[in-house]
Amino acid sequence: MSNSAPLLSIILCSRNDRYMGDSRWRLATALDYLGERVAELGRTDDVEVLVADWGSEVPLAEVVTLQPTAAAITSFITVPPDLARDLQADSPFPEVLALNAAARRAKGRYIGRIDQDILVGGRFLEDFLGWVGEGPQDGRWEKALMFANRRRIPYRFVSQGPNFANVTRFVKLAGASLKVERHNRHTGNLFWTSYVGIWMLHRNLWDECGGYDERMIYYNWMEADMICRLRPAYPIVDLGAMTGHDFYHLEHYHPRTALFARPHVIKNKPVNLTGPPPVRHPNGPDWGLRQHTLEITSARIAPEPVEFVPAHRNDDVSDFGRMMWSLVRETVNDRAVIYWTTQSRLWTRRWRRLRSALGASRPSVHHEG
Repeated sequence: MSNSAPLLSIILCSRNDRYMGDSRWRLATALDYLGERVAELGRTDDVEVLVADWGSEVPLAEVVTLQPTAAAITSFITVPPDLARDLQADSPFPEVLALNAAARRAKGRYIGRIDQDILVGGRFLEDFLGWVGEGPQDGRWEKALMFANRRRIPYRFVSQGPNFANVTRFVKLAGASLKVERHNRHTGNLFWTSYVGIWMLHRNLWDECGGYDERMIYYNWMEADMICRLRPAYPIVDLGAMTGHDFYHLEHYHPRTALFARPHVIKNKPVNLTGPPPVRHPNGPDWGLRQHTLEITSARIAPEPVEFVPAHRNDDVSDFGRMMWSLVRETVNDRAVIYWTTQSRLWTRRWRRLRSALGASRPSVHHEG
C-alpha cells in the first residue's frame, strides 16, 4: 500500500469465534472479494481495509489468511480480551466501540462501515472512487451522509461453504436479481434505518460527531442515531440506489429463524426519528479508544496450494451446479415448512378463540333446591 492517504477506508469488526456458523470463513471471503474487486480496478493505493478484532483470545491476524490482493490492503486492529471485557459490560459484542476504534485509526478521506460478511462490489467501487478522485470537487460528497442497503445471498447457498470461485460466480450470475433488503416496519422501511450495505461519510464528519454513540453497546439503531445527529446539517444520500445496491450479505440466519426468537436478547432503545435531534457529539474526546495503544497487524497471505490444479479443471462448475440445485430444493422445503407451521399456529389460535366464545355464550344452568 502506498504511504499516501487513501481515498477510502473500509472498516469492519469481527472476533475469532463461531458466531452463527463459520464466521471466519465469511470474513475471509468478504475480504478476498473486496481485494479482488479493488485490484481489478487498479485502485490498490486508493483503498485500505481495517478490521477491528474485538477481544479474540487468539487474534484474527494469526488465523485468517487472505489472497494477496486482499492482504495488500487489509490490516487488523487488535483489542485485547481483558480490555474488551472491561469496556463491553454485559454486551456480547459492542459494535460501536469496535467500529469507532477502527474509524479513529483510519487514514482514508472517506470512511465506510460494512459488516464482516458483506461482499463489496466492483460497480460501487468504480463509481464512488471515480466521483471523489477525479476532476474538481464541488464539496458534494464531503457533506453527504451516504447509506446503502444490501442484497442477500441465500443461507442455503452460503451454508454449503462454497469456494471463492463459486461465490464470485454466484454474485456475477445472480447478484443483480437478489432482493434488496429493506425491512423495518417500525419506520415504514425507510432505507437508512434498514439493513446496512455500507454507511459512509467524509472523515471530517466522523470527527465532528465522534462516530457512533458509544453508549449504544447492544444491537440495532446505531447508524440511525448517527444519521439523526448529523442530518440537520447534511443531506442523506441513497448510495445504494446510485450504485445498483452493489453489496451482498452472506446470510447466516437459518430461513426458518423467523419461526423462533432472534438470538439478540438485549437491544438498543429505538431512536426517535421525529423528535429533536440527539446531541451532535455524545462521546468524549477519546472516542474510538484513542487513549489506548492498539496493535495494528498486516494481514497474512494464504499459502499456495500444494497440488497444481490445471486451468481447464471444471470441478468448480460442477460443484456450482450441485449447490444451485440444493439451494432450489431446500428453499422450496423451507417455504413449505414455514407456510404450514404458520397456518397451523393461525388455526390453533382461531380454534382457541372459538372455544372461548362458545364457552362465554353458553347459558348458565341454575337448579332450584
